[in-house]
Amino acid sequence: MKQNFDIGIIGAGLSGLTLANALQNKKNLNFILFEKELSVKNDKTYSFWSGPGLFDIKKTFNVKPKKEWSQIEIKVKGNAYKINLGEFRYACYESKLVLNELYKKVVKKGIKIKQGNSINHIKNNKANWEIDVNKEKFFLDKIVDSRPNSTFDDTYPSLKQVFIGSEIISNKKIFDEDVVTLMDFFESKKNVVFTYILPYSKNRALVETTFFSNRINFKEVEKLHKKTLKKFDIREILRTEKAVLPMSPYVKPITDKKYFKIGNFGGASRPSSGYAFTRIALWASKIKANNEFCDELIKYKKNALTNWLDTIFLSVLRSSPHEGPEIFRIFFTKVPIVSVIRFLSDQSRFIDYLIIILKLPKFVMLKGLMKLYVK
Repeated sequence: MKQNFDIGIIGAGLSGLTLANALQNKKNLNFILFEKELSVKNDKTYSFWSGPGLFDIKKTFNVKPKKEWSQIEIKVKGNAYKINLGEFRYACYESKLVLNELYKKVVKKGIKIKQGNSINHIKNNKANWEIDVNKEKFFLDKIVDSRPNSTFDDTYPSLKQVFIGSEIISNKKIFDEDVVTLMDFFESKKNVVFTYILPYSKNRALVETTFFSNRINFKEVEKLHKKTLKKFDIREILRTEKAVLPMSPYVKPITDKKYFKIGNFGGASRPSSGYAFTRIALWASKIKANNEFCDELIKYKKNALTNWLDTIFLSVLRSSPHEGPEIFRIFFTKVPIVSVIRFLSDQSRFIDYLIIILKLPKFVMLKGLMKLYVK
């Protein structure tokens, strides 16, 4: 039987399901969601900032956070710098809960889902796209693809965020459950390397080892991660998560006007940090707010100034990774936390940009800028 749809969304991850929910009330729009997995794995942790003046993500996703924190800390060369977030909070969510909630809304609305089978092939006919799934053929006017790319953009100053995380239970009460260790830096001349700790209680936490690097070497990350875990007198490892996220200010252009790339490889991942949750929520809210659907709504819209600053920042990290820890220390301790949070949440005001530019070390940032434009 010939099955025709206006849009086919490939992948029921965060981007795909968020888009499906944003589109479900559009009149005269017929779409289908393709997902190869039958169930959601709890292999991700979504983290973001919340507080006054920021987009209300809690309300949007209608899921309770696993935990929220009022303090963060940065550790550089053995020195710890604690930052009080004031009215703001740093929150984390279990991916399984978020995705299941989004999935339930899609099912409740009666949206067509083809689940449990991989796509056999995608064919570009002149009139439409043809997708073959388990001997069923689907004909689509447009494709929105959230799958990861097989390759990363290596254009200077692009990097990759390579990380391995373990949720652990310790035999001892060793964690300060009120403080997130956002970055505990290792000294490295090749990469920016740090430990990230989300403490859920005094003896339970997610501990991640993260590399900002221009190459992918999981063996190197895993070796350091195992060494780091030995510090925590582990009773049990509850789960693990690992991934490689693009840190690139560039998104590969797609020439076909009826094929759209979304997700981390379509611009959802913040170049300077790898954060995507807030950017996806903001993108979906704009789609939802428009009464009429148009193709331009599917594309992520970059803020030129944010992207420019991210590009300079990446240039510093790639050309002089040993400078990274000090840059981050200055950013989090010298810039007012409200400006830091708005900047990291893609909701900066002009004053935030101005303060960040004035506070960051001029010589180091200028070197990063020159690396971009002086050949």
